[in-house]
Amino acid sequence: MAKTSKATKKFQSKHLKRTLDHRKKVQAHNKKVSSRKKKSSSGDDSEPVPTAAKEVFEDMSVDQFFDGGFEVPKEKKGSKKAESESESEDESDEEIDEDVDDEVDEEEASDDESSEEEDEEMMKEDMEKLKEKDPEFYKYLQENDKELLDFEGGNPLDMVSDDDDDEEEDDDEEQEGKKAKESKSKAKRDLTKELVAMWKSRLAEKPSPKLIREICVGFDAAVNVNNDQVVTKFIVRDPDAFTSLIYLTLKDVPQAIQKLVKYKKGPHGVRVIPENNQYVHPLTQVLKNHALSVLTLLNDITNTDIAALALSSLNEIFPFYLGHKRLVKKLVNEVVGLWSTSQDTETQIAAFAFLNNVSREFPTSVLEVVLRQTYSALVQASHKVTQRSLPSLNFCKNSAAELYGIDTTIAYQVGFEFIRQAAIHLRNSINQTSNAKEGYKIVYNWQYVNSLDFWSRVVSLHGSEETSLRQLVYPLVQVTLGTIRLIPTAQFYPLRFYLVRALLRVSQATGTYIPIFPLLAEVLTSSMFSKPPKSSKLAAVDFDSNIKVNQAYLGTRAYFDGVADQFIELSAEFFGLYAKSVAFPELVTPAVLSLRRFLKKSKNGKFNRQLGQLVEKLNANAQLVTQQRSGVEYGPSNKVEVANFMSSTEWESTPLGQYISVLRKAKEERERILRQAMEDEDRDERREKAKQAQEEMEDEDMEDSDEE
Repeated sequence: MAKTSKATKKFQSKHLKRTLDHRKKVQAHNKKVSSRKKKSSSGDDSEPVPTAAKEVFEDMSVDQFFDGGFEVPKEKKGSKKAESESESEDESDEEIDEDVDDEVDEEEASDDESSEEEDEEMMKEDMEKLKEKDPEFYKYLQENDKELLDFEGGNPLDMVSDDDDDEEEDDDEEQEGKKAKESKSKAKRDLTKELVAMWKSRLAEKPSPKLIREICVGFDAAVNVNNDQVVTKFIVRDPDAFTSLIYLTLKDVPQAIQKLVKYKKGPHGVRVIPENNQYVHPLTQVLKNHALSVLTLLNDITNTDIAALALSSLNEIFPFYLGHKRLVKKLVNEVVGLWSTSQDTETQIAAFAFLNNVSREFPTSVLEVVLRQTYSALVQASHKVTQRSLPSLNFCKNSAAELYGIDTTIAYQVGFEFIRQAAIHLRNSINQTSNAKEGYKIVYNWQYVNSLDFWSRVVSLHGSEETSLRQLVYPLVQVTLGTIRLIPTAQFYPLRFYLVRALLRVSQATGTYIPIFPLLAEVLTSSMFSKPPKSSKLAAVDFDSNIKVNQAYLGTRAYFDGVADQFIELSAEFFGLYAKSVAFPELVTPAVLSLRRFLKKSKNGKFNRQLGQLVEKLNANAQLVTQQRSGVEYGPSNKVEVANFMSSTEWESTPLGQYISVLRKAKEERERILRQAMEDEDRDERREKAKQAQEEMEDEDMEDSDEE
C-alpha cells in the first residue's frame, strides 16, 4: 500500500471530525425531510411525492480520498448505490491507495463540486415545498433546528488551505515533541510588574469578579512558582512583580470585595454576607481556591510582615467561608499549625490574633473547632521540652487558655472531654503498671504532663468566677494527684515538682484548698535524705525542662541540692497562699512539727540551715496572725468577716511574704543568667556559621582564580 500523503494527514488531524459531523447532520436532515414528505403524500395521491434528496455518498471520489486511513459512515442496507459502491471499492482497492498518495484529479474535483451543488439545490427546493405544504412544521424547524434550514453545501477539501499542501513533511518526531512543548510554554503568560500595575489600577477604578479571579490566578502561580505539579496560567520570573502581586492580592483584593459585597452587621457586630447580592456566588468560588493559595504562602514564607498581612487578609474575607465546614476546618488547622510550630514570636502573635478574632466573631461555627485544634496542636508540639522551646510553649499555653474564656459553656464541654480522656489514660496506666514495668510511660511523658499543666492554666484563668469551667477543678486535681503518686521514686521528682506548681496555680486562682504539703513531705522520707550525698561533677538539674533524671544523678550532690531548693521554694509558696488566713497557725502546726523532727535526724548542714530558716518564718507568720485575730469578735460562721481578715495588711509585709519575695528574686536572677548564657551561646554559634560561610566563599574564589 502506498504511503499516505501530507495533505491526507493534515485533513485527518484538522478537518476530518468536522466533516463527518457535518455529513451526519445532512443525513439526519434528509431523513426528517423524507419522512415528513411521506406523511404529507399519504393524504394526496394526485401528485407523486418527490424523492428524497440525493444521497451525499452517491459520488465516492471523496470517500476514496478518505480510505487512506480511516472509516466512513455506512450506507443504508438494501441500497443499490451502496452495493455498487461497495463492489467498486472491493475491485479497486489498489487504485484507491495509489490515488490517495497523489493529488485529486481535476475531473474528480469537478464531479465532487457538481454533486455537492446538486445536493444543495435539491435541498433548497425541498425546503421551499415543505414551507408551502406544511408551514407549521417549517415554523417548528425555524424555532428549534434552524441549522437544518440554513444548510449550505460545501466541499470538505476546501477546508484545507493551499499552504498546507506546500509544507514539507517533518519526519523527525522528537523535533515535533520539542515544538509542542515550546508552544505549550509560550501559551503561558509572563507575569510582569506592568501587568500587576494594570490590575491594580483596574481594581481601584472598577472591580469585578472576573478581574479578581484573574488576580487570584496570578497569585496562585506566584505562590506555587517552585511547584512543578501545579499547572498555572502565568509564569513569574520577576521578584519585584512577585512582591507587588502579593501585596496587591492580600491588601487590595479584600477591599475591592467589600465594595462589591458590603457586609451586613448582625447581632453583636457579626459580619453577615447579603444573600441577594449577585456577586456572592462567583466570588465565593474564587475565594475558595484563593484560601488554599494563602495557606501555601503561609507554609513557605519566612517574612513576618507578609505572614501577618496574609492572616489579616484571610480575616477580612472569612465570612465567605462559613458555609463550607471542611474549608473552615482546614483553614483553622493550618493557622493553628503556624501558631504552634513557628519559632518567630511575632508570627505566633499574628496567628493567635486571627484565631482570637474569628472565634469571638463567629463562636457558634468556629469556636469549638479552634479549641479542639489548638489543644491537639499544643499536645503534639510539647512532646519534647527544652530551655529554648520553653518560652514558645508557655506562650502557646497562655494564649490558648485565653480562647477558652470566649464561651465557657463550649469550653467546659471540650475541657471535660479531654480531662476525662486523661483520667482514662491514668487508669489504664495504673492497671498496666501493676502487671508490666513500662505501663507508667502512658502518662509519664511530656505530652501528658503538659496537658495537665495547660488545663490548670485554663481553670486558673476562667474558673475563679462562677462559670462552667469551675466545675473542672475537682476532676483536674484528682487526675493530677493520681499522676504524682503513680511512681513515687526519686527519679521522677522533677515531674512531681512540675505538677505541684500546676496545683499551686489552681489553688491560688480559684481559692480552693488543695493538700499540697503532704506531696512535698514525702520527698523528705525518701532514701535521698537519709544518706549523705556523693560528690560528682555532673551539671545542675534543670527542673523546668525535665520530668525525669538519669540513674547517674541519683544520690549525687548536684541532684540533692536541686531537690532541696525545690522543696524549700514550693513549701514556702504553698504556705504563702494562706499567709493572711485566720487559720494559718492551725495550718502550719503539723508541718512545723514534722520539719523539726526531720531536722533532729538530718546531717546535711546546708539543707538544715535552709529548712530551719523556713520553720522560723512560718512561726513568725503564725505569731503575727495570732496577734491580729486576738481582737476578733466574730466566729468561723461569719464568712464575710473571715474573708476580710487582715485585708488592710500587705502580703509582702508579712514575715512569710518577705521571705518568699527574696526567694523569687533569687530565682529570677538565676533564670536571667541562664537566658543570657543561651543568648551568648546562640550569638557565638551564628558568628561561627558566618565565619565558616565566609571562608568557604574565599576558598571558592581562590579555586576560580586558579582555574583562570
